Amino acid sequence: MERVRFNPFVTAPSVNSRINRLFDDFFTDANRLPANPAKCWSPEVDIYEEEGNVIIKADLPGIEKEDISIRTEEGILTLKGERKAEEESEKKNIYRRERFSGRFERAFRLSPKTDVDHIEAEFKNGVLHITIPNATEPEGKEISIH
Repeated sequence: MERVRFNPFVTAPSVNSRINRLFDDFFTDANRLPANPAKCWSPEVDIYEEEGNVIIKADLPGIEKEDISIRTEEGILTLKGERKAEEESEKKNIYRRERFSGRFERAFRLSPKTDVDHIEAEFKNGVLHITIPNATEPEGKEISIH
C-alpha cells in the first residue's frame, strides 16, 4: 500500500462549491431569477498548459454552439452564452431544480505573450475547448555600435 500525503487544497474546490450551493439554496427563492441575470450560473472550467499552448475546457452541457460567444479585447478573453430554459409543464411536480438556465459570462486575463490571432475553439459533446497559443518570441539580435 502506498502512503499518500494529505493535501487539504485537493478537496477545497468541492467543499467550496458545496458551501456555495448551501448558501444559494438557503438565501434564494427557487421560483425567481437573481437580480442580475448574467449571474445566473457560471460554467466550470479547467485551465492547463500543454505543448506550449494554454488550454481552457468549459463544461457547457445542453447548450448549442450558436449560443456561445468568445471574444478577446484588451488582454481579456470573454466567454459568454446562454442555456435556454426547458418548457415548463403545469403537469409536472418539481421536487428539486439544480440545473441552471439563463445567461453566463466568464472572463480570463491573457498573458502578454498570447498570440490572439491564432486562438482556436472547438465545441464537442458539451465541452468547449479553447486553445490559446503563446506567441513565438523572435530570437535576439546583436546590435553593432558605430
